[in-house]
Amino acid sequence: MATSDVRKTVLGIINTVQRRLGVSPTDTVSSTTHANMLLELLNDVIQECSDFGDWQEMFREVNVTAISSVGTYEVDASAEVKNIYEIHWDDDIAPLEVRDIQEIRRLQRVNSHGEPRQFAIVGVSGVNPLFRVFPVPTTSGALFDVAFYKKPRIYTTSDGGVTPSFPAIMLEKGLYAKALLEEA
Repeated sequence: MATSDVRKTVLGIINTVQRRLGVSPTDTVSSTTHANMLLELLNDVIQECSDFGDWQEMFREVNVTAISSVGTYEVDASAEVKNIYEIHWDDDIAPLEVRDIQEIRRLQRVNSHGEPRQFAIVGVSGVNPLFRVFPVPTTSGALFDVAFYKKPRIYTTSDGGVTPSFPAIMLEKGLYAKALLEEA
């Protein structure tokens, strides 16, 4: 099966649904109000698909550089983070153990330094997640490898040629169902 059978552009998905609804396909997403409505519904479908689980298409990794005597770090990714899968320290094979906020706060009060073995997600700084580690690193320049799932982007009328990360048939069926509900 070719990739073109699995993936379609935003405009291609909208046009397929328009044909099924008996509406003439459009040249651009912004050319009709119906296409604009389908774009909004497509964004809803994509968000619902993302909420259903963790998709391998959305898996990403980013490195965060450790700083000596700093216990809280920001995951500065190029995409919005949906959820963090795991974090591991520098050359260690095993990932850091997940702790809750109360426990990581208690552990950090011990004021221990060394190679981090545990972490907790403690909040966000604007858009990016913050995590705390224990023990606090003693070396600068070592890396935390953060594996995460990103949130899907929101498509606009200028994104007609962009291909969403999800299978087209799933998006088409979801969009068709939403369009029928909208008409009802």
